[in-house]
Amino acid sequence: MQTAGSVNILTDGEIDRIAEDAMRVLGEIGVLVENDVLIELLRDFGATVSSDRRVRFSRGILDGFLQGAAAEYDEVDGLEVSCTLPYGRRAAYANGVECTAGTYPQMYMALDGSIRPHTLQTVSDMTRLADHCPNFDRLGAMGVPSDVPGILSPLYMRLIAWRHAQNKLSSCGEVQDRKLIPYILEMGKVMADGKKTSLRHHTFAEVELISPLKFMEAEAAIFVDMWQRGLLCGIGFMHSTGGSSPVTLAATLTLDLAESLFVCILYRLCYGLKKLWFQMNASVLDMKHAMFCFGRPERGLMALGMGQIARRFNAGLWASGVFADAKVTSCEAGMQAAFTMIPAIMAGSLGLECFGLLSGAEMGSPVQLIIDNEFAGALKRFARGFEVSTETLAYDVIKEEAVGGLFAGNEHTVRHFRNEQWAPSIFSRENLSSWRAAGARSDIEQARDVAGRVFKDYWPQGISEDVERELLGIIESARQKLL
Repeated sequence: MQTAGSVNILTDGEIDRIAEDAMRVLGEIGVLVENDVLIELLRDFGATVSSDRRVRFSRGILDGFLQGAAAEYDEVDGLEVSCTLPYGRRAAYANGVECTAGTYPQMYMALDGSIRPHTLQTVSDMTRLADHCPNFDRLGAMGVPSDVPGILSPLYMRLIAWRHAQNKLSSCGEVQDRKLIPYILEMGKVMADGKKTSLRHHTFAEVELISPLKFMEAEAAIFVDMWQRGLLCGIGFMHSTGGSSPVTLAATLTLDLAESLFVCILYRLCYGLKKLWFQMNASVLDMKHAMFCFGRPERGLMALGMGQIARRFNAGLWASGVFADAKVTSCEAGMQAAFTMIPAIMAGSLGLECFGLLSGAEMGSPVQLIIDNEFAGALKRFARGFEVSTETLAYDVIKEEAVGGLFAGNEHTVRHFRNEQWAPSIFSRENLSSWRAAGARSDIEQARDVAGRVFKDYWPQGISEDVERELLGIIESARQKLL
């Protein structure tokens, strides 16, 4: 099987230099860790800790850690719904590459083009729409509702994800405040009991290294609390070149590799994960407007570079995000998505995420979500590659039809065309005269109609009314105690 995922843009010597500098970052600069539990854990691992809580790793410690890495992905219960820790079979069940809709947009663009803050209703509508889209494998939070108290929004986002999705893995990793964890745990237990699954399938968290080389107190406390409860917590980072990382791409790759190794050490010590896992979600800080821009060619270049480094270390890769900078569904949005998605596939990333967004991660759009579902189908086909075998080489078919013949009616074509060819549902697949005869409607017009029909007719029920009442009761308890 010939698949994407092996493009080289760095020489072996350049990879060596990036890796060497990443080791120097961890050994000489270190990572500031604002949590005593993690500091002691890392000290026991062999790291040195200075009085300012800077944790440093000797070259011997790092070499030993790398030598202990496993080739295969870890089989750990609950990773099916973690956006930072996919496991080895993910590409197989996702038909090439996993595509995830949503993240945490604050704003919503309605079908008429108006823009307003997300609400419980609009987040629910986007979740229903994403659940209906066939090319999304998993749903994250489809928005942050503005009509509930901010501290409670992670609880409501979980409720919406579970209530309004029945065909897809759907959940939310947002925590924000450590005081929410007991309620998240309680909600997860209700879901696990109702679905007859494990708690980990429904109860996980995501935190960020917000500042470079610094695991801040609040985020570290959430990570430790989840880990000590036996629950999963992913650690991500997203640098801006010229902002939270140096403006040069090589230096940003170095910083991302250093932080990836630090995160992998924590995953090994806390969860026993042996597979290395590298992240590349960096992009560009625009020097004119100070916007963190995602749909730039530099993002694709860095993904390709990190993919090559990951192959050198036999590591997994997560390097994706459909964050179009465009403010409306347009050719700009499509071009920017291509700048990020296609290089991520060619780099070997097992997942693509954040479909359905505009203006970076600021705004969700139902029209964009339908367009992105179409694009996701094409990306899956691209990621799946193609088979080279006696059957697919089809020498006898060429011999039979090639000289003056036509392959359209051959039995070999009938047998293979559905698997070999991607078939769009709203992108153009007819000639000009047929398109005009059918009304000359654009992809955006068709996407708007599809979204409107789904909003009217599709009402999934991911949980029972009894489970929903229990979850609402937990949220009400959190409201009374936290507010």
